Amino acid sequence: MARDLTLYWWGQTASTVGSLFTAVALPVVAVVHLDASPGQLSLIGAASTLPALLFGLPAGVLADRIRRPRHALVLLDTVSALAIAAVAAAVAGDAVSIPWLIALALVSGAVSVVTEVVYFLHLNQVVEAGELTRARARLQSGQLGAGLVGRLVAGPAIVAFGTATALVIDVVSYLLSAAALLAMGPAAPLERAPRTGKSTFLRDALVGGRILCRNRFLRVLMLMLSVPVLTAAGSGTLGGIYLLHTLRVPTGVYGLVGMAAGLLGLLGSTLAGRILTPQRDARQVVVLCYVAGMLSELLYPAAGGPLPLALVVAGLGVGIPALFGSIANIALSPVLLAETSEDVLGRVTATLHVYIGALGLVGALTGGLLGDLLGVRPALWALSGAAVVAVLLVTPLALRVIRGAPFAADSTAVEEVTAAAK
Repeated sequence: MARDLTLYWWGQTASTVGSLFTAVALPVVAVVHLDASPGQLSLIGAASTLPALLFGLPAGVLADRIRRPRHALVLLDTVSALAIAAVAAAVAGDAVSIPWLIALALVSGAVSVVTEVVYFLHLNQVVEAGELTRARARLQSGQLGAGLVGRLVAGPAIVAFGTATALVIDVVSYLLSAAALLAMGPAAPLERAPRTGKSTFLRDALVGGRILCRNRFLRVLMLMLSVPVLTAAGSGTLGGIYLLHTLRVPTGVYGLVGMAAGLLGLLGSTLAGRILTPQRDARQVVVLCYVAGMLSELLYPAAGGPLPLALVVAGLGVGIPALFGSIANIALSPVLLAETSEDVLGRVTATLHVYIGALGLVGALTGGLLGDLLGVRPALWALSGAAVVAVLLVTPLALRVIRGAPFAADSTAVEEVTAAAK
């Protein structure tokens, strides 16, 4: 188990380093080389979230039927490597265009949807019972630390060797991740309970949504996330043009702003292990971290002045939310495990991704529209302000729900909710 988790850590870490090269390279291609407008950037952002709407629910059903999650992850890494290699070849041949970037966003989004719902299944195979939170914190810490390295060297590497080389590095990283998965010891196939009674693919796909709607805390959490997820997608869409054009950040140091997110996110992963004690209600941690994260996002559109000052403020504007988001992300694992049963976890997770994907799609298009109508910085102010107001309005309701029900739901109660939803 320990060896497999270490291999998984190395594979995920390598993949994260490579992904950061692509994350830095693609905005440079779009904004600097193709002179993309906010509207075109919004189409790329929307394309990355559209697969969550199309494939999210089917992916959840498949995840709850998959018996060998590791094989699925190897296949997904291979598909990602091939897609990025195709775009790298287009960049090297000076044939890349906005449609190429949209196509890559679609493929990457589809792979991400399936990967995220299979992730928990595979992690449960790798770790000992009761060690899920600690293992996830370790994996997230490795990914965030790798993100620091990726952001630090990606910009200078692009300046020195070009964007095509940066994309090739990501291709290699996916292949290393697949190799790490293949090097793990054999894992027993997951036991799946036989389906009884009438069961169709559509009926199974809707189970996750029914569970989320019937669980009071998860229902309020979805409401709390609605506006922030939408506005975050809009802000992310405008991020490249905001940094490269509005703040005039040189390409060579473009990744430093994201590096702040990696550094503080890594700190958040470290703190999460101390904060999430067995006696603490993880739901409170999730809610309070979302509130703090939204408030700190107001720093991002406030960046300006001399370049060093602008970089610091913008870095804090993405870094502090990453710190709280990192803690909330780890805290969400025990929440989902306590509020749902294992045999529907894939579908519940997939439904959350569909919900977030729908909001992200609308948010990406909204960010592009506001950027064209208001200008980039005013659009960022509008998006951040809306997120803060929405979270502050819903927080009292979320805390009231938490106070009204104990966190450690017993397995019988969970099974009753699950059975009712089916």
